[in-house]
Amino acid sequence: MVEHERLFKQVLPVLNSKLEEIKLNGYEGIAIEDLWNFCLQKKWRKKNLAEIRIHEVVSTIFSLRASEIVSHLQIQQFQSTNWFSELNQDELKELLNPAKHNNSDTENN
Repeated sequence: MVEHERLFKQVLPVLNSKLEEIKLNGYEGIAIEDLWNFCLQKKWRKKNLAEIRIHEVVSTIFSLRASEIVSHLQIQQFQSTNWFSELNQDELKELLNPAKHNNSDTENN
């Protein structure tokens, strides 16, 4: 379910138009929900959406640049990725305490 669904439905044609423009510029893989969430999280995070006027919403959507949306999506992806999920406990300990493991390696030689 989309946050602020009533407003989302009102501006859906605008979001579709902006998404088409973005795709014409060679940016694939962006969904309407990505545009909407970007606006909610970055453009309107300090605003009360119950009080925002429809023309402000439309203006904001039309002023979006593909590069800022892509950057936002990349940052979100980096923040949500668990870089160490494939490591076992010993490998994690070695990463966190490399000096201990390096000393034991030199002692063995």
